[in-house]
Amino acid sequence: MIVHDSSLVDVTVKQNRTLPVDYTVVRGRRKTMAVLVRHQTVEVRVPLFVSQAQIQDFVSSHVPWILRKLAHKAEQDAQRPDLRDGGSLHYKARNLRVRFVSAVAEHVEVTADEIRIHGRALTAERAARVLQRWLLAQAREHLPARTRALAEFLQLGGRLKEVVFRKTRSKWGHCTSGGRIQYNWLIMLAPDAIIDYMICHEVCHLRHMNHSPQYWALVESVCPDHRRYVRWLRTHEHRLWL
Repeated sequence: MIVHDSSLVDVTVKQNRTLPVDYTVVRGRRKTMAVLVRHQTVEVRVPLFVSQAQIQDFVSSHVPWILRKLAHKAEQDAQRPDLRDGGSLHYKARNLRVRFVSAVAEHVEVTADEIRIHGRALTAERAARVLQRWLLAQAREHLPARTRALAEFLQLGGRLKEVVFRKTRSKWGHCTSGGRIQYNWLIMLAPDAIIDYMICHEVCHLRHMNHSPQYWALVESVCPDHRRYVRWLRTHEHRLWL
C-alpha cells in the first residue's frame, strides 16, 4: 500500500499483505472516503485524520467491487488499439487488422478488413505517429465545415468563432462561451453517426452553455438518437484512445 499525505512533503510507503489488492491512499480535505479504479491502479481518497485501521476496513469492505472493476478495466485494456504489425484497431465500429507497408511516403490506407500504415522502418511508435497525423488531417478536412453548416442551420453561425483540435485525455469536444469549439481528433476513429452527434453536442452549446432541459431539447431536435450515441461512446470509447 502506498500512502500519500497531501499535507506533508514526504511520501511514506507501506506494504499491505492482508488484502488481495494494492492501493494508493491520498489524504485531503474531504469528509468521506472513496475508491477510484483507473486501469490497474486503485486510489483511496480519505480525510486527513482517518486512521490506517479505518482505511483498511473501508478497503476490505469494497474488495469484491474493486476486483470486479479491475477485471473490467483489464478487459478494456485488452481492447485498446494495438498498433504493432498484425495488431488490431477499432475503426468505424469495425475491428481491423493493422498491417505495416514499407514505403517512402507515409500515409494510411483503409480496406475492408485492414488498416494499412505506410512508412519507413515502422515500429508501433512510428505507426502511431503516422496514424495520428492522418486522423488529425481527416478531422481538419471534415469537422470545421460540418460544424459551420450545423451552426448556420441553427442560426448560430454568428456565435461560432473558431474550430480547433486537441488530443485531450477525457473530452471528445468542448465549447467556450466565446464561440470556440474544440474537438479531440481521435473521434475520427468512431462511426460517422457518433461524429455527427459530437458536432451536434458542441454546436448546441453555442445557444445553451449548460446541460439544461432546453439544451437537450435542442440536441434532440437535431439528433433524435443522441441517447443511443451517448451509450455507444460510454461503451466503446476506450477502443479509440491511442
